[in-house]
Amino acid sequence: MRTLLELIRIITKSKARHLEVLEKAPEDNSMVLHFYGALCDGKVKTDEEALQFLYGANYKHSSYRNLKSGLKRRLLNSLLFVHLDDPSLNEQERAYYNCQKDWAAVKVLLRKGARHIAVELAEKTLKLALKFDLTEIVVQASQVLRFHYGTRIGDLKKMQEYDELHKKYTDAWRFESLAEEYYTLIIANFINERAAKAASSRQALKYFDRIKGAMTEYRTYRLLFLGNLLRIIAYRSVNDYGRTVESCEQAIRAFEAKGYEVKTPIYTFLHQQILAQIQLKQFEEGDRTARKAAGLIPAGTVNWFVNMELLLILSLHARHYQRACEVFLEAVSHRGFRKLREIDKEQWRIHEAYIHFLLENGKAAFGQANGQLRKFRLGRFLNEVPVFSRDKQGMNVAILIVQILFLIVKKRYKEAVGRIDSVNKYRVRYLYRDKALRRSNYFVKMLIQIPLCGFHKAAVLRKSEKYHKQLKAIPLEVANQTYGIEIIPYEDLWDFVLESLEPRFYKRRR
Repeated sequence: MRTLLELIRIITKSKARHLEVLEKAPEDNSMVLHFYGALCDGKVKTDEEALQFLYGANYKHSSYRNLKSGLKRRLLNSLLFVHLDDPSLNEQERAYYNCQKDWAAVKVLLRKGARHIAVELAEKTLKLALKFDLTEIVVQASQVLRFHYGTRIGDLKKMQEYDELHKKYTDAWRFESLAEEYYTLIIANFINERAAKAASSRQALKYFDRIKGAMTEYRTYRLLFLGNLLRIIAYRSVNDYGRTVESCEQAIRAFEAKGYEVKTPIYTFLHQQILAQIQLKQFEEGDRTARKAAGLIPAGTVNWFVNMELLLILSLHARHYQRACEVFLEAVSHRGFRKLREIDKEQWRIHEAYIHFLLENGKAAFGQANGQLRKFRLGRFLNEVPVFSRDKQGMNVAILIVQILFLIVKKRYKEAVGRIDSVNKYRVRYLYRDKALRRSNYFVKMLIQIPLCGFHKAAVLRKSEKYHKQLKAIPLEVANQTYGIEIIPYEDLWDFVLESLEPRFYKRRR
């Protein structure tokens, strides 16, 4: 069912009259069209719902399997006929789809022996691919044209022209593939886990050194994109956020200099620039960068939510808590939120817990909009973040800390006392030896002192002073930890917790 829903998302109902799926349907009330319409309208989302919708109680699994297989085949056949008049597509994206469609036609024509029209279309496709840095198409088209003019026409001048083009772009494509390999090796270590990977990040610098010469020589879209990403990972690995910002600006200028409109790479490097500006505490600059990025992406897209998350973190670190709450509410209220991957929703649920913590402390207020937020329940929150709860050296740190914060601020002291041993064991096992998590280690030590000191404010200040100094000795910008772990700087969280304590001891009932 997931593959069908993906195809339906691409082939919308507004294009129905152009689709092979409908042309093959005998009548408007055919079973295929009925199924297609239900998927488009969102009436069915699972196989169980589809069976009930199509057949009622008298369904047959074999009939449904055949129907689903036939619909899938027809949708795939219709892909090449989808119109490219989507206003969200820029010139380069349209060129990509047109080149892919036309090149598929070239290969079919050659196979069928229609060489004259195939060569004509290949030359047209090659010209467009060269203009828009579609390296793989250039490699294939120049190879076909080299063969044609060398073996069928005998035009040595054109044959040599296409031969030189083929060799040049084959080299460019080889470096693109190498950059992709390097980037994949680095990123594979970060999937579903946000803890800093210092060794992998250092390796990125070695990879970048191997391809930076090719980036200067060829300057193709994909090579510049992946190569610059590797360089940024390398600088971030050594906390060189100044060079990270500089690298982002260089990459953005390289793409702005292209002879066509570019959005995705520029947005990506703006994103990386914001992360560095958060670490450098360049909040005003980061806000301007985020606004520039917002102008490149439609609301409700995956990248829009990424940008909103950065705006949220930026606001929290700048202590603009009211604005942070408004950014959060705007994001989770958007209808596109429900379409996000579950792991992305988990990240927003962690943010939601910290937003509720701010509200609990009176640092922000939504007024009437507050009614749109779910009431925070600790048990439900923990059930809604299963992936990151297993990421013991990554986002689980933020999950653990917000649990403790709520227990203390809401004066659920008995529960807080009961968690001391388990929290300390977690700290020793997962935080103590990891240099990238030293700030988290010291902060959890500070929190542990609170129940140990009977929640007495003066006693807590005395007992936690040593760890507080150790925390401040490692500023966030040199901590080498993922920005998402410390959603609100620990120094600020500590102040909030202290404000909630009283000048008296909590006596535990036996």
